Amino acid sequence: MLALVARRPAPVRKSVKDVLDDLLAGHHAAAINGPAAVVKYLRRVFEGQVSLPLAVRPVAHDRMAEAHAQLQNWEACAESVDLAIQYVPEMVAEFPHTHREMLLELTCFERGIQANSQLGDFGAALALCERAVALDLGAHYAAKRDSLSWAADT
Repeated sequence: MLALVARRPAPVRKSVKDVLDDLLAGHHAAAINGPAAVVKYLRRVFEGQVSLPLAVRPVAHDRMAEAHAQLQNWEACAESVDLAIQYVPEMVAEFPHTHREMLLELTCFERGIQANSQLGDFGAALALCERAVALDLGAHYAAKRDSLSWAADT
């Protein structure tokens, strides 16, 4: 007599794009309840998904930086900005055709400049301006760089 053995279903493997879409949908739902709910949601994402794709992390940390800025938690905002920017090369590599639009949608450069200015770290704010200018994210970063350069020198 042959025993029937049930096969375990194969785990569902989501594409990086699907993970990004899920993250953005969850963020949108949390944002309805304000920035504190966004922080709570994203903390759960980071804790629950140790294998969060590297290409998705800039977007997740960018949304976290924005929420911290809205809460005026400048230290946490600056930390999230650093993490978002750290993973930008992976995002560019994973999304070669849409990374430009994705970069333009990130608020981490703006929030990082704001957070570092609030913290009195004008050198870090200036470095973010330089990086945004190098990525060609807009002429306003060159203007910010010019206005911050005097403060960074003092």
